Amino acid sequence: MAHELSRRSFLVGAGALGTGLVAGMAGCAPQAPNANASTSNEGASSTGQPSFLNEPESITDIKDTIKADVVVVGLGVAGVSATRSAAESGLNVIAIERCGEPSARSSQFAAFNTENARMMGIEDVDTAELVNEMMAQTGHRPDFRVLKNWADHCGEAFDWYAGAYDGLQWQTPEGEKYDADKDAFVVNRNLYKPYEFGVDHERVFTGTLSFSTPDKGGHKPIMLANLEKAQATGRVDARFNCRARQLVKDGERVAGVVFEDVTTGEFTQVNAKKGVVLATGGYVRNDELLAYYLPWIYNLKDKFSFTYAHMDANGEFTDQGDGMLMGHWAGGHIEEGPHCAMAHGDLGKLGVDAFLQLNALGERYINEDLTNDHFGSAILRQPDSTIYQLFDANFPEQAKHMQSSLGAYTAIAPETVDTVDEWTSAKGDTIDELIANLDVSADVAKTMKKQIERYNELCEKGKDEDFGKAAERMFALNTPPYYAIRYEVSGGPSDDTHNALRCLVTMSGLSTNQHAQVLDANLHVLPGLYAIGNTQGGRFLGDYPATLAGASHSLAMTYGYLTGTYLAEQA
Repeated sequence: MAHELSRRSFLVGAGALGTGLVAGMAGCAPQAPNANASTSNEGASSTGQPSFLNEPESITDIKDTIKADVVVVGLGVAGVSATRSAAESGLNVIAIERCGEPSARSSQFAAFNTENARMMGIEDVDTAELVNEMMAQTGHRPDFRVLKNWADHCGEAFDWYAGAYDGLQWQTPEGEKYDADKDAFVVNRNLYKPYEFGVDHERVFTGTLSFSTPDKGGHKPIMLANLEKAQATGRVDARFNCRARQLVKDGERVAGVVFEDVTTGEFTQVNAKKGVVLATGGYVRNDELLAYYLPWIYNLKDKFSFTYAHMDANGEFTDQGDGMLMGHWAGGHIEEGPHCAMAHGDLGKLGVDAFLQLNALGERYINEDLTNDHFGSAILRQPDSTIYQLFDANFPEQAKHMQSSLGAYTAIAPETVDTVDEWTSAKGDTIDELIANLDVSADVAKTMKKQIERYNELCEKGKDEDFGKAAERMFALNTPPYYAIRYEVSGGPSDDTHNALRCLVTMSGLSTNQHAQVLDANLHVLPGLYAIGNTQGGRFLGDYPATLAGASHSLAMTYGYLTGTYLAEQA
């Protein structure tokens, strides 16, 4: 276990780079406590801060020391991109990954302002306009320059990343439709109508491309092709089942990493001439960090389904915040809160289309014209974490008038319409019958009836006097049969997408500048250390905005691409 140790007490281990080089900034990262463990400040040290923030004991029993130009810690989309970019820029790279293979997730990537994007039907995006909207959505807490550098380069980064996969095809809007069971292709599934001020409640941008590969491989074959491309340079040594445990410093500069082989427990030190790139992901599986930085998630853990369960060879979850903690112990600054998690949900077949919503008391509670991140935040603040979405037989046509966005669907497939009785919770030929079939109390039933009547009245007026929803999305319930979806938030594994909010990843981390260089407590550059992917701060705070689908993956990929070349350019 890690022990508290002052910075002056660090030992210089055998095999160090030279006088003054210490291997002493990480030790054993804290194990996540039991999910039911108390979140009182029992783990706080005498300094008043949580014990996990204190520098642990230096590791000295190092079996071997090796060297490279760059060490990349973590092989998700960010780390794989950085590894390939650095290697293609002429740098020798040692890449270490805690799991037995690279970790791949969603297939959506934001990409625009290139010929390929235009070919796919994505109109050019004003990057300053986009970033300003993202800043507004996140309370102006991120670093504008970090987001702008991504937005200015994500298109070229995507073209480079996609180009690693031989035979990848581009399914243009009017071109050939490829077979997902046998073809690998890029597709644009997010063609939205232009934003209409005064109509659209939230602003979203079109600019998302997705990978589709056979056997539901999604994005992973593309990632593996990028790693193969990196290894083909002859400059990459990729090591798996290796958990980074501490950073090595030479004076104030971060100069290497000590990692543990999780199958043997042996430690190796890597000395990095150019720098260390932290790409270890977030901390969604570390209860201590979650309780401290994201208590509004931790305190409602039973309401979420935690996805992407990547584990190491010992069966331990890997999203433990290793990179963020190591960076902090080395002098890096963990960005100010509120930290961000990608935590959202939708109403199954209808996404979060703006049909009437009532809460468990039968009351209308919000302007229903929401993206799915805001829907998730709102429902958790309702009685019993339960809402009802209500609509009538005209819903297929009405859905075409909803705002296109992440979690809303404007083109409802015929098979979805045909099976409406299967994916709804109740049906009625009258409003009274619908409410009766929902099996609510008499008081709630009475309130529901009044609220539906009030809503129909507002629809008739063409003005939502209560919540301000645009008239274009106010549809009265007046054509039988009537339907309702009952959404009661519950966590844990679920195959039913309309009863579980999903917590995918945490998205805040070490403060960085627009070159992904980690900053110290005074927000000056900490030499030699970089953070990308969900270890990088300055990107999302408070909430992950649905302003642009695929922004998270795109940021990870783009900063991997940019950081590799930036390292090569440094003296």
